[in-house]
Amino acid sequence: MDDQQADTAGQFTLQMQKLLLQHSIAAWPRRGRTLLEINCGRGDFLPLLWECGFDMTATESDPDLRAEADRMADRAEVLAAADDHLPFDDGEFDWVVLHLVSHGTQNALNAMAEALRVASAGVALTFWNAASLPYMLHRVTNRKNPWHGPVFCWWQVWRALRSLAAGSISGASVLAGPQGTWNAQCVLSRCNRVLPWLPMGAWGIIRIDLNKSRPVTPLPLRLGRRRMRRPEPVMECGHKSQTKAVNTER
Repeated sequence: MDDQQADTAGQFTLQMQKLLLQHSIAAWPRRGRTLLEINCGRGDFLPLLWECGFDMTATESDPDLRAEADRMADRAEVLAAADDHLPFDDGEFDWVVLHLVSHGTQNALNAMAEALRVASAGVALTFWNAASLPYMLHRVTNRKNPWHGPVFCWWQVWRALRSLAAGSISGASVLAGPQGTWNAQCVLSRCNRVLPWLPMGAWGIIRIDLNKSRPVTPLPLRLGRRRMRRPEPVMECGHKSQTKAVNTER
């Protein structure tokens, strides 16, 4: 594959990824809501997320990638942070988008736990899917060339996310066809469209919407009427000494 073909395939791949991300977070309220993007890389998704209407913050540990993402500094704050140790308080953001990029199951679990810690409403995890047909074909026919990034098994991510938090889980994937079809000019490119609930695509998103905490009942409403003190009358006839003198004269 020459440089022009690789560039065309890369643009098509990114376009499909953006389409899937937009589809996956479409149900999230956004006006006045905060969103944290973890492992934002060069900031390829920052314009999309900002245009969706979120108040954006992003983190990236690689200084070179972070420097490229800083082109969005007027729209999003880009900070240096590792995905397993975020400098934010619990529940500081409404939504979190976490791109899984760390090798190893334990590293992925640590990143998921941190994302869930700082999110108050929901988390979306993006990752390259090891259980997809394109990756399996790559392993068989094109092992010498590197894959696009670290891969994770869809069902392992699903089970791990379910074990870490209580909430409703949904998922979708994209790029289900062989890599040769990752081109808008290919007649088979339509097989790479968004597949809701199906884990067959090479790039997937699993979203969890966290259950809202139960509202706290105000204390006066939880107390019985008999436990409420009745208001006492206020004496308005002056100082206590004057009142005592009046009673003595009588």
